[in-house]
Amino acid sequence: MRLTRWSNASVSIVEEFIPLSSSSDMKPIKSSKSSIELVILALCCGLAFFLTYLSGGRGFFAFDQSIVFDGGYRIFSGQIPYKDFVFPFGPVTFYLQAIFFKVLGISFRSYLICAATIACVAAGIAMVIVRFILGRNLLAELIAGIFTAVWFYAPFGTPWVDQTAFFFALIAILALVTSTLAKSSRLKVLLVLGCGVAWLASFLSKQNVGAFIGPLFPIAFFVGEIHQPHRAFRAIGFFVLGIVAGSACFLGWLFLCSDPGAFVNHFFHLPSRLGSQRLASLLDTGFGFLKPYFDGRGPWIVNLMMVISVIIGIGGLQRSSRIASGLRLGSIRLGSLLCIYLPCFQHIFINTTLNQADNGFAFAGVSFALATGIGTRLLKSHPEQSTCSSKRIQTVIQLMAILMLVLASMSGIRVSLERRVHDIFEKPAFANPIEIENLKPLHWAHPTAMGTYEISEASIVNLYEYLKRSNCNFFIFPDFTIFYGLLGVPSPQPLLWFHRGVTYDRDNNSQLDSAIVASLEANRVQLLVLEQVSWFNTGERLNDFPKTKAYLMANFAKSGQIGTFLIYRKHR
Repeated sequence: MRLTRWSNASVSIVEEFIPLSSSSDMKPIKSSKSSIELVILALCCGLAFFLTYLSGGRGFFAFDQSIVFDGGYRIFSGQIPYKDFVFPFGPVTFYLQAIFFKVLGISFRSYLICAATIACVAAGIAMVIVRFILGRNLLAELIAGIFTAVWFYAPFGTPWVDQTAFFFALIAILALVTSTLAKSSRLKVLLVLGCGVAWLASFLSKQNVGAFIGPLFPIAFFVGEIHQPHRAFRAIGFFVLGIVAGSACFLGWLFLCSDPGAFVNHFFHLPSRLGSQRLASLLDTGFGFLKPYFDGRGPWIVNLMMVISVIIGIGGLQRSSRIASGLRLGSIRLGSLLCIYLPCFQHIFINTTLNQADNGFAFAGVSFALATGIGTRLLKSHPEQSTCSSKRIQTVIQLMAILMLVLASMSGIRVSLERRVHDIFEKPAFANPIEIENLKPLHWAHPTAMGTYEISEASIVNLYEYLKRSNCNFFIFPDFTIFYGLLGVPSPQPLLWFHRGVTYDRDNNSQLDSAIVASLEANRVQLLVLEQVSWFNTGERLNDFPKTKAYLMANFAKSGQIGTFLIYRKHR
């Protein structure tokens, strides 16, 4: 069936999305693209970029959205992760942001472009994965592209560690899928090695994403080579070799440039306590079996799509040999596995991260797109249905898939533009871009409130202008650390952000407390900006650092106030 037949009014649009079952399906994607396919790819990638860029510029929640900005700025400024500053993740996200700062300059615009670019590439990768597994199937590719464009990055909007980890996991899945199609054994080995490196990058972005997605790869190797286990073991060996090679490079950097002890403490020890508590909670609720699908966590339409994906994936595995006509059997088995594994991954991730479920549907587009294609093949292969009846049912199923895509996309766009993932926004309105040049195109949200206290746009502008006029190093506590990069002053202390139990241990932080004081002295901080209200209570977090508090109270005196920000100047 050729795409030029779209001009024939007698042919339904839905019929054009039925996949071909010919050997030409397995040709490289470049040789099979028509102009309409290129347009679809460009539109999906463009939607991902534009929606992420637009949503990221709507409102600012300092606790969430200062972190990667300051981390990227610190690296741009020459600070080294774990040696000069610490945080409970891997450094990948911050180095990515530093690259965008290096190329585009330090501004909120380049911050948004970083997230939007990753979203754009992710949408394209999702479509390629589906193409390689199902062959030419425009409906499935459209589902993967649009759903990923809407849900992968736009709900959060600005660079974040979860999405970076999802992105590299998606690259690892692409390498896995591509390796099953490679005819050259050398290329297959390189792709499997790359799969291991990409998984490591995911793990070094966010530990739980890497840990939960990791089992997919050895399982996939066995599913793809179920009758030749020696090949599966060989693939797993190269996958592990890729991880080892990547780890060797990272460890070399860690020992030569950074601080291995600080890395072990902040990447493993501190997060493991929180992780074990959340895993215990997950086990206590039977792996959260009723969450998020049946208790209101996340949009019902997306949860329904994930349940359908799992059901179809199970059917696809059971009848893979019957439905693989025109495609490789291993591809159908791998596609069915992804339909099952990715929704289960999202379920566990959402129920252990315990943040908004809307931020955890990064792979839903891939899984439902594959389910749509595999489900159609399951219907076509049913022996009890006539050809005419099967086609009618297929058309109904495809129309339902389109309807579900539309509903899920509308829901995702609302989530993104209303900033539901960030806790402080309650039905916000958005004014013109803020009157700070390197904060544009940020549109301040009205209201931006902490409880009953609103943080006004005017206070942000006035504080920026005051700090710019002061022309000295300052310490802002605890959340608006974005001001360091905006004003080009040093980030003056080693803790990237203050989050009890996540970035520091309240009962064992004496060494870190002393390091903060020493760093404030070394950076010759002249101003203290203290936020009266903050997400986790400014006073409580400052009390967790008694040496720092004593130093600040002894050496700084209040000199003014701008909105919620109390200004203290160091004694001469």
